[in-house]
Amino acid sequence: MAAALILLFAVCLLPGSLCREFKVILPPPIEVLNGSCVTVPCSFDIEETYDEELDHTCAAEWFINKKIVFNSKTATPEEGKLLGNLTNKECTTTLNRTPFDNSTYEFRLKCQILIYSFTEPTVTIVAKADPPRPTLSPSTLEVRAGASVTLSCSAPAPCLSLPPHITWTSGLGDSQETMKELEDKTQVKTSVLNVTISRLHHKKEISCTAAYSKGNGDTASAVSTLTAVVSFPPQILDSSICTTTPSEVTCSCETEGNPLPTVYWYLNGTRLSHSDTFTISTEAHGDTGLKSIITVCQSDMKHRSILVCNSSNSLSSISQHLYNNSYEEQGHVQTTLTVITVLVGLLLVICALLVIIGIRTKAAHCSSPKRQSTGGTSSAALSHFESSTEANEVF
Repeated sequence: MAAALILLFAVCLLPGSLCREFKVILPPPIEVLNGSCVTVPCSFDIEETYDEELDHTCAAEWFINKKIVFNSKTATPEEGKLLGNLTNKECTTTLNRTPFDNSTYEFRLKCQILIYSFTEPTVTIVAKADPPRPTLSPSTLEVRAGASVTLSCSAPAPCLSLPPHITWTSGLGDSQETMKELEDKTQVKTSVLNVTISRLHHKKEISCTAAYSKGNGDTASAVSTLTAVVSFPPQILDSSICTTTPSEVTCSCETEGNPLPTVYWYLNGTRLSHSDTFTISTEAHGDTGLKSIITVCQSDMKHRSILVCNSSNSLSSISQHLYNNSYEEQGHVQTTLTVITVLVGLLLVICALLVIIGIRTKAAHCSSPKRQSTGGTSSAALSHFESSTEANEVF
């Protein structure tokens, strides 16, 4: 007899044996937005002797304090919906319009012949005034500019018919969304974003927002953020300039980088430092910007002197010529040549005008009739000459 009991016990321990029992599998407490719905993952098992009673007549019922709040056979869409197939021992249910305020729900299987209340375990629905904050991964972001980063944002989906809507900080790019089932059968919605980080993202907040809809059309949102820390090599800004006076040259070099760069000045290849001859001052602009100003006397600027700004940090180094007095000399020469060319051109034009005026004056003088005043010529003689001429023409 004892051997038979031992054998029966051993058989019941075997996987797939017929020694089953009534049991239900429910998740731990589920947090849900007040006014929304909830999907309760549920599965069950029964003793093998009742398998034939598990048929289309079965209904899933949910109770609070022994009071029925849902019956899958009579429920309206506004009350909820059975998502599982009871003949496959699946009892997952979406519940609407029920009192979720820390209520404990008990599942009962009601068939035509088989009726069984699964008093243990139960599931507690915890109603919250605010939705849960999404989980942002990674939680911190420290990268070098140019790196491609994958960000993910996950938000619980306690109600499958009203999953959260996830959005990212604008301008980051397109994302892909998926639903994932956790070990306790609850669902999580995840949005994945691939973004290339630039220096412009440094100290900028990257956020993801999970918006939940309520049954009445209202929405509630929760946000998670992280601040990007981006390292990038230095660059010299276009605002770097030089100004000159007859006595001195003043140059400013503005640069950005992370880590904060260091600025060095070079005159004709020689590194300069603050002294009575060269005045150098620096001022920081935030944690990545630096402005360095140098003043050099004109008397210390040699022929064809070149002043260079160098900005360096642990990532890289960059240099830029900010002043080159050989350019000024070339400019002076070019200006002088231009003035001379203009003056020569003006002189040539003036000479040409004088020649033209002289030629025209001479031509006018040669074409005019010469009138000589002789004392022996009288008006009567002229009249006689004209009359004779006319007589000859008539003849």
